[in-house]
Amino acid sequence: MHHNPKHTAGQVHKAEIRAIQLEKGKLPPQAVELEMAVLGALLIERKAADELFQVFTSEEVFYKDAHKAIFKAIKRLSDASSPIDILTVSNQLKIDGNHSVAGGDHYLIQLTQSVASSAHIEFHARIVLQAYMKRKVISICSEAIQFAYDADTDVFSLLDMMDTESTAINEIIARGRTEMSFSDALDRVVDRVKMLTDATTTLTGVETGFAKLNKHFGGWQPTDFIVIGARPGMGKTAFVIRTTVEAAKSGSPVGFVSLEMSTEQLVTRSVAVESAFHMNQLTKSGFEKQEYFSGLLRKVNEMRNLPIYIDDRPSLTIGEIKRKARLLKRKQGIKLLVVDYIQLAGAEGNEDDRVRVGKISRGLKSIAKELEITVIGLAQLSREVEKTATKRPALHHLKESGDIEQDADAVCFLFRPGYYGLEPDHEVIDHDCNTEFIIAKYRHGGVGTLGLSFDENKTKFMDRHEEEPANGYAAANDVVSQVPLPKIEPSQAFDNWSIQDQSDNNPPF
Repeated sequence: MHHNPKHTAGQVHKAEIRAIQLEKGKLPPQAVELEMAVLGALLIERKAADELFQVFTSEEVFYKDAHKAIFKAIKRLSDASSPIDILTVSNQLKIDGNHSVAGGDHYLIQLTQSVASSAHIEFHARIVLQAYMKRKVISICSEAIQFAYDADTDVFSLLDMMDTESTAINEIIARGRTEMSFSDALDRVVDRVKMLTDATTTLTGVETGFAKLNKHFGGWQPTDFIVIGARPGMGKTAFVIRTTVEAAKSGSPVGFVSLEMSTEQLVTRSVAVESAFHMNQLTKSGFEKQEYFSGLLRKVNEMRNLPIYIDDRPSLTIGEIKRKARLLKRKQGIKLLVVDYIQLAGAEGNEDDRVRVGKISRGLKSIAKELEITVIGLAQLSREVEKTATKRPALHHLKESGDIEQDADAVCFLFRPGYYGLEPDHEVIDHDCNTEFIIAKYRHGGVGTLGLSFDENKTKFMDRHEEEPANGYAAANDVVSQVPLPKIEPSQAFDNWSIQDQSDNNPPF
Protein backbone atom coordinates (compact mmCIF):
# COMPACT_ATOMS: atom_id res chain seq x y z
CA MET A 1 0.00 0.00 0.00
CA HIS A 2 1.07 3.54 -0.53
CA HIS A 3 0.34 5.16 2.82
CA ASN A 4 1.14 4.24 6.38
CA PRO A 5 -2.01 4.60 8.51
CA LYS A 6 -0.02 4.67 11.73
CA HIS A 7 1.47 7.61 13.52
CA THR A 8 4.32 5.65 15.11
CA ALA A 9 4.31 2.02 14.03
CA GLY A 10 6.31 0.76 11.07
CA GLN A 11 5.10 -0.58 7.74
CA VAL A 12 4.10 -4.22 7.53
CA HIS A 13 6.33 -5.98 5.01
CA LYS A 14 4.93 -7.76 1.97
CA ALA A 15 6.88 -10.82 3.08
CA GLU A 16 4.70 -11.02 6.19
CA ILE A 17 1.58 -11.00 4.04
CA ARG A 18 2.98 -13.76 1.83
CA ALA A 19 3.80 -15.73 4.95
CA ILE A 20 0.18 -15.46 6.08
CA GLN A 21 -0.97 -16.76 2.70
CA LEU A 22 1.46 -19.69 2.75
CA GLU A 23 0.41 -20.63 6.28
CA LYS A 24 -3.14 -20.96 5.02
CA GLY A 25 -1.89 -23.15 2.16
CA LYS A 26 -3.41 -20.97 -0.54
CA LEU A 27 -1.78 -19.61 -3.65
CA PRO A 28 -2.82 -16.16 -4.87
CA PRO A 29 -5.29 -16.05 -7.78
CA GLN A 30 -3.45 -16.34 -11.08
CA ALA A 31 -3.94 -17.13 -14.75
CA VAL A 32 -0.43 -17.92 -15.96
CA GLU A 33 -1.47 -19.81 -19.09
CA LEU A 34 -3.65 -16.92 -20.19
CA GLU A 35 -0.81 -14.51 -19.44
CA MET A 36 1.29 -16.55 -21.86
CA ALA A 37 -1.49 -16.43 -24.45
CA VAL A 38 -1.75 -12.65 -24.15
CA LEU A 39 2.00 -12.10 -24.52
CA GLY A 40 2.19 -14.60 -27.38
CA ALA A 41 -0.55 -12.73 -29.22
CA LEU A 42 1.35 -9.47 -28.76
CA LEU A 43 4.48 -11.05 -30.24
CA ILE A 44 2.78 -12.42 -33.36
CA GLU A 45 0.41 -9.57 -34.23
CA ARG A 46 1.15 -5.85 -33.87
CA LYS A 47 -2.53 -4.86 -33.83
CA ALA A 48 -3.08 -6.96 -30.70
CA ALA A 49 -1.39 -4.27 -28.60
CA ASP A 50 -4.06 -1.72 -29.50
CA GLU A 51 -6.80 -4.05 -28.22
CA LEU A 52 -4.93 -5.03 -25.08
CA PHE A 53 -4.14 -1.47 -24.01
CA GLN A 54 -7.88 -0.79 -23.88
CA VAL A 55 -8.04 -3.31 -21.03
CA PHE A 56 -4.86 -2.55 -19.06
CA THR A 57 -1.47 -0.88 -19.53
CA SER A 58 0.52 -1.84 -16.42
CA GLU A 59 2.93 -4.76 -16.15
CA GLU A 60 1.81 -5.20 -12.53
CA VAL A 61 -1.30 -6.98 -13.80
CA PHE A 62 0.84 -10.03 -14.62
CA TYR A 63 1.60 -12.60 -11.93
CA LYS A 64 4.96 -13.96 -13.13
CA ASP A 65 7.99 -11.67 -12.96
CA ALA A 66 9.10 -12.89 -16.40
CA HIS A 67 5.78 -11.83 -17.87
CA LYS A 68 6.00 -8.43 -16.18
CA ALA A 69 9.41 -7.82 -17.75
CA ILE A 70 8.26 -8.93 -21.22
CA PHE A 71 5.12 -6.79 -21.12
CA LYS A 72 7.11 -3.78 -19.94
CA ALA A 73 9.45 -4.19 -22.93
CA ILE A 74 6.50 -4.54 -25.34
CA LYS A 75 4.85 -1.43 -23.88
CA ARG A 76 8.02 0.61 -24.37
CA LEU A 77 8.28 -0.50 -27.99
CA SER A 78 4.62 0.34 -28.57
CA ASP A 79 5.00 3.79 -27.01
CA ALA A 80 7.92 4.44 -29.36
CA SER A 81 5.89 3.18 -32.35
CA SER A 82 8.55 0.51 -32.93
CA PRO A 83 7.88 -2.96 -34.41
CA ILE A 84 6.97 -5.67 -31.91
CA ASP A 85 8.37 -9.16 -32.55
CA ILE A 86 10.71 -11.66 -30.94
CA LEU A 87 13.86 -9.84 -32.06
CA THR A 88 12.83 -6.32 -31.01
CA VAL A 89 11.43 -7.50 -27.68
CA SER A 90 14.57 -9.53 -26.99
CA ASN A 91 16.70 -6.47 -27.70
CA GLN A 92 14.54 -4.25 -25.46
CA LEU A 93 14.80 -6.80 -22.64
CA LYS A 94 18.59 -6.62 -22.91
CA ILE A 95 18.46 -2.82 -22.79
CA ASP A 96 16.25 -3.02 -19.70
CA GLY A 97 18.58 -5.55 -18.08
CA ASN A 98 15.73 -8.08 -17.90
CA HIS A 99 16.71 -10.60 -20.59
CA SER A 100 17.59 -13.38 -18.16
CA VAL A 101 14.65 -12.55 -15.85
CA ALA A 102 12.34 -13.01 -18.85
CA GLY A 103 13.74 -16.46 -19.63
CA GLY A 104 15.76 -15.47 -22.68
CA ASP A 105 14.92 -15.93 -26.35
CA HIS A 106 13.87 -19.53 -25.79
CA TYR A 107 10.94 -18.43 -23.62
CA LEU A 108 9.89 -15.75 -26.11
CA ILE A 109 9.69 -18.44 -28.80
CA GLN A 110 7.68 -20.62 -26.43
CA LEU A 111 5.18 -17.77 -25.93
CA THR A 112 4.56 -17.43 -29.66
CA GLN A 113 3.80 -21.14 -29.81
CA SER A 114 1.21 -20.90 -27.00
CA VAL A 115 -1.40 -19.16 -29.16
CA ALA A 116 -2.51 -19.43 -32.78
CA SER A 117 -3.76 -15.85 -33.22
CA SER A 118 -4.75 -12.71 -31.34
CA ALA A 119 -8.47 -13.25 -31.98
CA HIS A 120 -9.34 -13.69 -28.30
CA ILE A 121 -6.78 -11.39 -26.71
CA GLU A 122 -9.33 -9.04 -25.13
CA PHE A 123 -11.23 -11.93 -23.53
CA HIS A 124 -7.98 -13.47 -22.24
CA ALA A 125 -6.76 -10.08 -20.98
CA ARG A 126 -9.92 -9.52 -18.93
CA ILE A 127 -9.45 -12.86 -17.15
CA VAL A 128 -5.83 -11.93 -16.41
CA LEU A 129 -7.06 -8.57 -15.08
CA GLN A 130 -9.64 -10.24 -12.83
CA ALA A 131 -6.95 -12.44 -11.27
CA TYR A 132 -4.82 -9.35 -10.64
CA MET A 133 -7.72 -7.52 -8.97
CA LYS A 134 -8.34 -10.51 -6.71
CA ARG A 135 -4.67 -10.44 -5.68
CA LYS A 136 -4.98 -6.72 -4.96
CA VAL A 137 -8.04 -7.31 -2.76
CA ILE A 138 -6.16 -10.00 -0.84
CA SER A 139 -3.18 -7.68 -0.42
CA ILE A 140 -5.31 -4.76 0.78
CA CYS A 141 -7.27 -6.88 3.24
CA SER A 142 -4.19 -8.73 4.55
CA GLU A 143 -2.31 -5.52 5.18
CA ALA A 144 -5.39 -3.89 6.72
CA ILE A 145 -5.77 -6.83 9.11
CA GLN A 146 -2.14 -6.49 10.21
CA PHE A 147 -2.54 -2.76 10.84
CA ALA A 148 -5.87 -3.25 12.60
CA TYR A 149 -4.26 -5.58 15.15
CA ASP A 150 -1.57 -2.99 15.93
CA ALA A 151 -2.45 -0.72 18.87
CA ASP A 152 -0.58 2.21 17.29
CA THR A 153 -2.74 2.27 14.16
CA ASP A 154 -5.06 5.22 13.63
CA VAL A 155 -8.30 3.61 12.46
CA PHE A 156 -9.46 6.60 10.40
CA SER A 157 -6.15 6.75 8.55
CA LEU A 158 -6.48 3.03 7.97
CA LEU A 159 -9.94 3.50 6.45
CA ASP A 160 -8.59 6.30 4.26
CA MET A 161 -5.78 4.05 3.06
CA MET A 162 -8.19 1.22 2.25
CA ASP A 163 -10.44 3.64 0.39
CA THR A 164 -7.50 4.96 -1.64
CA GLU A 165 -6.48 1.45 -2.64
CA SER A 166 -10.07 0.46 -3.45
CA THR A 167 -10.45 3.57 -5.58
CA ALA A 168 -7.32 2.59 -7.50
CA ILE A 169 -8.90 -0.80 -8.27
CA ASN A 170 -12.13 0.89 -9.37
CA GLU A 171 -10.13 3.11 -11.71
CA ILE A 172 -8.54 0.03 -13.28
CA ILE A 173 -12.01 -1.44 -13.77
CA ALA A 174 -13.25 1.81 -15.32
CA ARG A 175 -10.33 1.89 -17.77
CA GLY A 176 -11.09 -1.67 -18.76
CA ARG A 177 -14.74 -1.09 -19.59
CA THR A 178 -15.73 -1.47 -23.20
CA GLU A 179 -16.60 1.90 -24.69
CA MET A 180 -20.17 2.59 -25.75
CA SER A 181 -20.66 2.35 -29.50
CA PHE A 182 -21.88 5.37 -31.42
CA SER A 183 -25.00 3.41 -32.35
CA ASP A 184 -25.78 2.65 -28.69
CA ALA A 185 -25.22 6.31 -27.78
CA LEU A 186 -27.66 7.36 -30.49
CA ASP A 187 -30.26 4.98 -29.05
CA ARG A 188 -29.81 6.63 -25.65
CA VAL A 189 -30.31 10.06 -27.19
CA VAL A 190 -33.55 8.90 -28.83
CA ASP A 191 -34.77 7.35 -25.56
CA ARG A 192 -34.10 10.57 -23.65
CA VAL A 193 -35.83 12.76 -26.24
CA LYS A 194 -38.84 10.42 -26.17
CA MET A 195 -38.92 10.63 -22.39
CA LEU A 196 -38.83 14.43 -22.58
CA THR A 197 -41.55 14.45 -25.23
CA ASP A 198 -43.86 12.17 -23.25
CA ALA A 199 -43.24 13.90 -19.92
CA THR A 200 -46.11 15.89 -18.42
CA THR A 201 -43.61 18.31 -16.88
CA THR A 202 -40.26 19.85 -17.82
CA LEU A 203 -38.81 18.36 -14.64
CA THR A 204 -36.62 15.43 -15.70
CA GLY A 205 -34.20 15.51 -12.78
CA VAL A 206 -34.33 16.18 -9.06
CA GLU A 207 -36.63 18.98 -7.85
CA THR A 208 -34.64 22.21 -7.30
CA GLY A 209 -37.23 24.03 -5.18
CA PHE A 210 -37.48 26.88 -7.69
CA ALA A 211 -39.75 26.97 -10.75
CA LYS A 212 -37.25 28.99 -12.79
CA LEU A 213 -34.40 26.60 -12.04
CA ASN A 214 -36.57 23.59 -12.82
CA LYS A 215 -37.35 25.13 -16.20
CA HIS A 216 -33.73 26.04 -16.99
CA PHE A 217 -32.02 22.87 -15.77
CA GLY A 218 -34.95 20.45 -16.00
CA GLY A 219 -34.18 19.74 -12.34
CA TRP A 220 -30.78 18.71 -10.98
CA GLN A 221 -29.49 16.12 -13.45
CA PRO A 222 -27.67 12.87 -12.57
CA THR A 223 -23.84 12.86 -12.95
CA ASP A 224 -23.76 16.69 -12.82
CA PHE A 225 -21.44 18.50 -10.43
CA ILE A 226 -23.01 21.88 -9.64
CA VAL A 227 -20.99 24.60 -7.91
CA ILE A 228 -22.84 27.45 -6.21
CA GLY A 229 -20.50 30.21 -5.13
CA ALA A 230 -21.05 33.42 -3.20
CA ARG A 231 -19.62 35.76 -0.63
CA PRO A 232 -20.78 35.37 3.00
CA GLY A 233 -24.25 36.78 3.60
CA MET A 234 -25.61 36.04 0.13
CA GLY A 235 -27.68 33.08 1.33
CA LYS A 236 -25.77 30.02 0.08
CA THR A 237 -26.91 27.84 2.95
CA ALA A 238 -30.47 29.20 2.83
CA PHE A 239 -30.60 28.36 -0.88
CA VAL A 240 -29.27 24.86 -0.50
CA ILE A 241 -31.54 24.10 2.47
CA ARG A 242 -34.54 24.96 0.34
CA THR A 243 -33.40 22.81 -2.57
CA THR A 244 -32.61 19.95 -0.16
CA VAL A 245 -36.01 20.03 1.54
CA GLU A 246 -37.96 20.42 -1.71
CA ALA A 247 -36.04 17.56 -3.32
CA ALA A 248 -36.80 15.35 -0.32
CA LYS A 249 -40.48 16.37 -0.35
CA SER A 250 -40.69 15.31 -4.00
CA GLY A 251 -39.39 11.86 -3.08
CA SER A 252 -35.67 12.18 -3.89
CA PRO A 253 -33.41 11.11 -0.99
CA VAL A 254 -30.69 13.67 -0.23
CA GLY A 255 -27.30 13.33 1.46
CA PHE A 256 -26.01 16.49 3.14
CA VAL A 257 -22.37 16.87 4.20
CA SER A 258 -22.37 19.89 6.51
CA LEU A 259 -18.79 20.90 7.19
CA GLU A 260 -19.75 24.19 8.87
CA MET A 261 -23.08 23.88 10.67
CA SER A 262 -24.19 21.21 13.12
CA THR A 263 -27.09 18.92 12.31
CA GLU A 264 -29.25 20.71 14.88
CA GLN A 265 -28.52 24.12 13.34
CA LEU A 266 -29.22 22.79 9.87
CA VAL A 267 -32.51 21.19 10.88
CA THR A 268 -33.57 24.33 12.77
CA ARG A 269 -33.07 26.38 9.64
CA SER A 270 -34.94 23.73 7.65
CA VAL A 271 -37.94 24.10 9.97
CA ALA A 272 -37.81 27.88 9.53
CA VAL A 273 -37.61 27.53 5.74
CA GLU A 274 -40.56 25.15 5.67
CA SER A 275 -42.77 27.10 8.05
CA ALA A 276 -43.88 30.59 9.03
CA PHE A 277 -41.74 30.43 12.16
CA HIS A 278 -39.11 33.06 12.66
CA MET A 279 -35.51 32.07 13.40
CA ASN A 280 -35.67 34.29 16.48
CA GLN A 281 -38.49 32.13 17.88
CA LEU A 282 -36.65 28.90 17.19
CA THR A 283 -33.28 29.96 18.57
CA LYS A 284 -33.74 32.77 21.11
CA SER A 285 -37.12 33.86 22.36
CA GLY A 286 -39.24 30.73 22.08
CA PHE A 287 -43.05 31.10 22.24
CA GLU A 288 -45.04 33.25 24.66
CA LYS A 289 -47.54 30.49 25.40
CA GLN A 290 -47.24 26.71 25.60
CA GLU A 291 -50.11 26.16 23.17
CA TYR A 292 -48.07 27.82 20.43
CA PHE A 293 -46.06 24.63 20.30
CA SER A 294 -48.92 22.91 18.50
CA GLY A 295 -47.98 24.70 15.28
CA LEU A 296 -44.34 23.68 15.71
CA LEU A 297 -45.23 20.06 16.44
CA ARG A 298 -47.51 19.93 13.43
CA LYS A 299 -44.75 21.15 11.12
CA VAL A 300 -42.11 18.89 12.70
CA ASN A 301 -44.35 15.85 12.21
CA GLU A 302 -44.83 16.79 8.57
CA MET A 303 -41.06 16.91 8.09
CA ARG A 304 -40.12 13.93 10.26
CA ASN A 305 -40.01 11.36 7.46
CA LEU A 306 -38.22 13.47 4.86
CA PRO A 307 -35.39 11.36 3.35
CA ILE A 308 -32.57 13.73 4.32
CA TYR A 309 -29.34 12.25 5.72
CA ILE A 310 -26.90 14.67 7.36
CA ASP A 311 -23.25 14.14 8.25
CA ASP A 312 -21.93 17.10 10.24
CA ARG A 313 -18.45 15.81 11.10
CA PRO A 314 -15.96 18.66 10.58
CA SER A 315 -13.08 18.62 8.11
CA LEU A 316 -14.06 15.42 6.31
CA THR A 317 -11.54 14.52 3.61
CA ILE A 318 -12.67 13.80 0.06
CA GLY A 319 -11.99 10.12 0.75
CA GLU A 320 -14.37 10.18 3.71
CA ILE A 321 -16.99 12.07 1.70
CA LYS A 322 -16.74 9.45 -1.06
CA ARG A 323 -17.22 6.61 1.43
CA LYS A 324 -20.23 8.36 2.96
CA ALA A 325 -21.76 9.02 -0.47
CA ARG A 326 -21.34 5.39 -1.54
CA LEU A 327 -22.92 4.20 1.70
CA LEU A 328 -25.88 6.58 1.34
CA LYS A 329 -26.34 5.58 -2.29
CA ARG A 330 -26.31 1.89 -1.43
CA LYS A 331 -28.52 2.06 1.66
CA GLN A 332 -30.76 5.07 1.04
CA GLY A 333 -30.67 5.50 -2.74
CA ILE A 334 -29.73 9.19 -2.60
CA LYS A 335 -30.19 11.17 -5.81
CA LEU A 336 -28.61 14.39 -4.57
CA LEU A 337 -25.51 15.05 -2.46
CA VAL A 338 -24.86 18.52 -1.00
CA VAL A 339 -21.46 19.59 0.37
CA ASP A 340 -21.44 22.80 2.44
CA TYR A 341 -18.87 24.01 1.72
CA ILE A 342 -16.00 22.83 -0.51
CA GLN A 343 -13.16 24.82 1.04
CA LEU A 344 -13.83 23.37 4.51
CA ALA A 345 -13.10 19.78 3.48
CA GLY A 346 -9.97 18.44 5.14
CA ALA A 347 -6.59 17.71 3.58
CA GLU A 348 -5.29 14.17 3.12
CA GLY A 349 -1.67 15.14 3.54
CA ASN A 350 0.65 18.13 3.51
CA GLU A 351 -1.10 19.92 0.65
CA ASP A 352 -1.43 23.61 -0.06
CA ASP A 353 -4.96 24.96 -0.29
CA ARG A 354 -5.03 25.13 -4.08
CA VAL A 355 -4.03 21.46 -4.45
CA ARG A 356 -6.45 20.44 -1.69
CA VAL A 357 -9.43 22.26 -3.19
CA GLY A 358 -8.59 20.93 -6.65
CA LYS A 359 -8.51 17.37 -5.33
CA ILE A 360 -11.86 17.88 -3.58
CA SER A 361 -13.39 19.33 -6.74
CA ARG A 362 -12.25 16.39 -8.88
CA GLY A 363 -13.42 14.00 -6.20
CA LEU A 364 -16.92 15.49 -6.09
CA LYS A 365 -17.22 15.22 -9.87
CA SER A 366 -16.08 11.59 -9.73
CA ILE A 367 -18.74 10.88 -7.07
CA ALA A 368 -21.43 12.31 -9.36
CA LYS A 369 -20.30 10.13 -12.27
CA GLU A 370 -19.69 6.96 -10.28
CA LEU A 371 -22.97 7.04 -8.35
CA GLU A 372 -24.99 8.71 -11.11
CA ILE A 373 -26.30 11.39 -8.75
CA THR A 374 -26.22 15.18 -8.68
CA VAL A 375 -23.56 16.70 -6.44
CA ILE A 376 -23.96 20.32 -5.32
CA GLY A 377 -20.88 21.91 -3.81
CA LEU A 378 -21.07 25.32 -2.17
CA ALA A 379 -18.01 27.51 -2.63
CA GLN A 380 -17.09 30.61 -0.68
CA LEU A 381 -15.57 33.36 -2.82
CA SER A 382 -12.68 35.52 -1.67
CA ARG A 383 -12.94 39.23 -0.86
CA GLU A 384 -11.70 40.10 -4.35
CA VAL A 385 -15.37 40.11 -5.40
CA GLU A 386 -16.11 43.03 -3.10
CA LYS A 387 -13.30 45.13 -4.56
CA THR A 388 -15.25 45.49 -7.80
CA ALA A 389 -17.69 48.36 -8.35
CA THR A 390 -20.73 46.14 -8.88
CA LYS A 391 -19.80 43.47 -6.26
CA ARG A 392 -21.13 40.94 -8.77
CA PRO A 393 -19.22 37.61 -8.83
CA ALA A 394 -17.87 36.13 -12.06
CA LEU A 395 -15.99 33.02 -13.17
CA HIS A 396 -12.56 34.56 -12.72
CA HIS A 397 -13.27 34.82 -8.99
CA LEU A 398 -12.94 31.01 -8.91
CA LYS A 399 -9.55 30.99 -10.61
CA GLU A 400 -7.64 30.66 -7.34
CA SER A 401 -9.74 27.78 -6.09
CA GLY A 402 -8.06 24.83 -7.74
CA ASP A 403 -9.90 23.30 -10.68
CA ILE A 404 -13.47 24.00 -9.54
CA GLU A 405 -14.48 25.79 -12.74
CA GLN A 406 -12.94 23.10 -14.93
CA ASP A 407 -14.50 20.19 -13.03
CA ALA A 408 -18.00 21.63 -12.62
CA ASP A 409 -20.79 21.00 -15.10
CA ALA A 410 -22.42 24.22 -13.92
CA VAL A 411 -21.04 27.18 -11.98
CA CYS A 412 -23.65 29.47 -10.45
CA PHE A 413 -23.40 32.50 -8.18
CA LEU A 414 -25.81 34.06 -5.70
CA PHE A 415 -25.76 37.85 -5.57
CA ARG A 416 -27.99 40.11 -3.46
CA PRO A 417 -27.29 43.77 -4.35
CA GLY A 418 -29.27 44.95 -1.32
CA TYR A 419 -26.68 43.38 1.00
CA TYR A 420 -24.25 46.08 -0.20
CA GLY A 421 -26.84 48.85 -0.24
CA LEU A 422 -27.22 48.59 -4.02
CA GLU A 423 -30.48 48.54 -5.94
CA PRO A 424 -31.39 45.35 -7.84
CA ASP A 425 -31.00 45.65 -11.60
CA HIS A 426 -34.57 45.08 -12.74
CA GLU A 427 -33.46 45.09 -16.35
CA VAL A 428 -31.81 41.78 -15.47
CA ILE A 429 -34.26 40.28 -12.97
CA ASP A 430 -38.01 40.63 -12.41
CA HIS A 431 -39.35 43.47 -10.27
CA ASP A 432 -40.56 41.09 -7.57
CA CYS A 433 -37.06 39.57 -7.20
CA ASN A 434 -34.12 40.86 -5.19
CA THR A 435 -31.49 38.15 -5.80
CA GLU A 436 -29.54 37.25 -8.91
CA PHE A 437 -28.92 33.56 -9.57
CA ILE A 438 -26.08 33.90 -12.06
CA ILE A 439 -25.45 30.87 -14.29
CA ALA A 440 -21.89 31.62 -15.35
CA LYS A 441 -21.18 28.20 -16.86
CA TYR A 442 -23.49 25.41 -17.93
CA ARG A 443 -22.04 22.53 -19.90
CA HIS A 444 -25.43 21.39 -21.19
CA GLY A 445 -27.15 24.67 -21.97
CA GLY A 446 -27.22 28.44 -21.90
CA VAL A 447 -25.87 30.87 -19.34
CA GLY A 448 -27.56 33.95 -17.93
CA THR A 449 -29.22 35.35 -14.83
CA LEU A 450 -32.44 34.26 -13.13
CA GLY A 451 -34.25 36.30 -10.48
CA LEU A 452 -35.02 34.82 -7.06
CA SER A 453 -36.80 36.28 -4.05
CA PHE A 454 -35.03 36.36 -0.69
CA ASP A 455 -36.87 37.23 2.53
CA GLU A 456 -34.23 39.20 4.42
CA ASN A 457 -36.15 39.18 7.69
CA LYS A 458 -36.59 35.41 7.72
CA THR A 459 -33.35 34.65 5.85
CA LYS A 460 -34.98 32.26 3.42
CA PHE A 461 -35.68 32.05 -0.29
CA MET A 462 -39.20 32.01 -1.67
CA ASP A 463 -40.47 30.82 -5.03
CA ARG A 464 -42.62 33.28 -6.99
CA HIS A 465 -45.73 31.10 -6.85
CA GLU A 466 -45.65 31.12 -3.05
CA GLU A 467 -47.51 33.76 -1.12
CA GLU A 468 -46.42 34.83 2.31
CA PRO A 469 -49.17 35.36 4.91
CA ALA A 470 -50.48 38.91 5.13
CA ASN A 471 -48.97 39.53 8.55
CA GLY A 472 -45.59 38.33 7.33
CA TYR A 473 -45.21 35.64 9.95
CA ALA A 474 -47.87 32.95 9.87
CA ALA A 475 -51.07 31.84 8.27
CA ALA A 476 -54.33 32.98 9.84
CA ASN A 477 -55.14 29.49 11.05
CA ASP A 478 -51.72 29.01 12.57
CA VAL A 479 -51.55 29.64 16.30
CA VAL A 480 -48.10 31.20 16.07
CA SER A 481 -49.55 34.14 14.13
CA GLN A 482 -50.46 35.62 17.51
CA VAL A 483 -46.81 36.01 18.46
CA PRO A 484 -45.42 39.52 17.85
CA LEU A 485 -42.04 39.15 16.19
CA PRO A 486 -39.22 41.67 16.10
CA LYS A 487 -37.63 42.52 12.78
CA ILE A 488 -33.94 41.72 12.69
CA GLU A 489 -31.34 42.89 10.23
CA PRO A 490 -30.07 40.43 7.62
CA SER A 491 -26.52 40.69 8.89
CA GLN A 492 -27.67 39.71 12.37
CA ALA A 493 -29.58 36.75 11.04
CA PHE A 494 -26.56 35.47 9.16
CA ASP A 495 -24.18 36.15 12.04
CA ASN A 496 -26.36 34.03 14.30
CA TRP A 497 -25.77 31.09 12.03
CA SER A 498 -22.08 31.44 11.36
CA ILE A 499 -22.13 31.61 7.60
CA GLN A 500 -19.98 34.70 7.56
CA ASP A 501 -16.33 34.32 6.68
CA GLN A 502 -14.66 33.50 9.97
CA SER A 503 -11.27 34.51 8.61
CA ASP A 504 -12.27 37.28 6.24
CA ASN A 505 -8.85 38.86 6.29
CA ASN A 506 -7.53 35.72 4.63
CA PRO A 507 -9.20 34.49 1.43
CA PRO A 508 -10.55 30.97 1.91
CA PHE A 509 -8.37 29.69 -0.94
